[in-house]
Amino acid sequence: MANITNRSPWIANAHRKGEPPREFRLKSKALEYLATFGHTDPAALTRKHLKQLETAFEVQIKLKDKAGEIVKRSSTFSTAEEAQTWADAQEVEIKSYRERHGGFVADFETMTVEEALTKFHSQHYTDKRSAKEVGYRIRHLADWLGASRPFRTLNRKDFIKLRDDMEGMEYSASSMRNYFTILTSLYQHAANDWLYPVDNHARGIKLPKPANHKQRFWMADEERRLMESIRKNFPWLEPIVRLSLAMAFRRGEIIQGAKDSKTGLQSGGLRWEDIDWDKKQVTLPREKNDHTKAVTEEAGRKVPLTTEIEAILRPLFDASASKRGLIFSTTTNTVSKAFRQACERAEPPIEQLTFHSLRKIATKRLSELVTNPMELSRLTGHKSIDVLNRRYFQVSTDELRSKLEINSAELLQKGVSALSSALGGERARKFLELVRSMPNVEDAFKPSTNTEQAA
Repeated sequence: MANITNRSPWIANAHRKGEPPREFRLKSKALEYLATFGHTDPAALTRKHLKQLETAFEVQIKLKDKAGEIVKRSSTFSTAEEAQTWADAQEVEIKSYRERHGGFVADFETMTVEEALTKFHSQHYTDKRSAKEVGYRIRHLADWLGASRPFRTLNRKDFIKLRDDMEGMEYSASSMRNYFTILTSLYQHAANDWLYPVDNHARGIKLPKPANHKQRFWMADEERRLMESIRKNFPWLEPIVRLSLAMAFRRGEIIQGAKDSKTGLQSGGLRWEDIDWDKKQVTLPREKNDHTKAVTEEAGRKVPLTTEIEAILRPLFDASASKRGLIFSTTTNTVSKAFRQACERAEPPIEQLTFHSLRKIATKRLSELVTNPMELSRLTGHKSIDVLNRRYFQVSTDELRSKLEINSAELLQKGVSALSSALGGERARKFLELVRSMPNVEDAFKPSTNTEQAA
């Protein structure tokens, strides 16, 4: 049962000329005051001498389960009606989850928002590559939601307000979704691992959609201008950029992350031990989606050591004294900063191009060489085949028209359509130019000639 107590101030009136009524927080102090004017018998006092206001009502609830776990809740309201309404609702809620869960969880009653977020981070993200980045977001969430606020008091209105506040702070749609992913995962973890009687209030909040459908490819002579700027300002960055363009590597797959402020450790980065020159293979020990893989799936991925990649790495390997350890000693943050500055210093400057844009550019190029989305995902490490289909295998109307007309077309049109389908438009044009430059068309069918031209 709830205990509702009037905690309002007391008004004492001595009814003496020049002595106005006075307000006291405690009844005992009010009685002491009246006694100085001869009103020494509390039983003889009337409301005109002593009365309590009705402006603050404290509710105290104390319920116990069969195991002896006790739930205590309290709050103060300005009217008795509000206090009773709150008490009734709290008792229904507490008794309901006692019945549903077979008892109470003491931590649930006292855990603050900050404690819940911190505990969740230590249990759920410790072994994930995103642990450090998520740690920053968790500190932000604790500040925004109220670090010392009881975790159990968060509700849907709080998360709608958080969304609106983040929009006001001009957070991007993808950043907002990253923050809300943490919150929805927190509630799932609290319900499943901590056995907290919580609903997932953060789930289903309508969030802006990121414009991930927008692709960024080379415009005009951007590639040439970028590489010239890199060679002039950051020559050490060139092989890193060329590697990303060669096989759509993620930044963290090539370069190690920054040092952890607590442990001083770094993770990620390509090592010489990952390069198998004989098998012509590059092994990426870890990748972004490892945590979503089934236990039967191997972490990381293996990609071919192509002629292009070998040409990038071989000079670095020959120059390496140890032939072991990290290929690049810089960090992801340094690479991102240098890449941004290289774009700014290009002539003219290159806008809206990030290091991650290189991965999209490379994936589009690879999609023209490897026309099977499943095989392409083996190279790029994309988790969703559907994403690859929608973003990188879009067929133009010209290509569709060619496919429809191919049966009725002349031999030249059929050949061009077949080449474009197999090689992609740009490489098909280069192939035709190569054949055209040969003294004799028959030379194109000679293995030695093909090898020389390919080299």
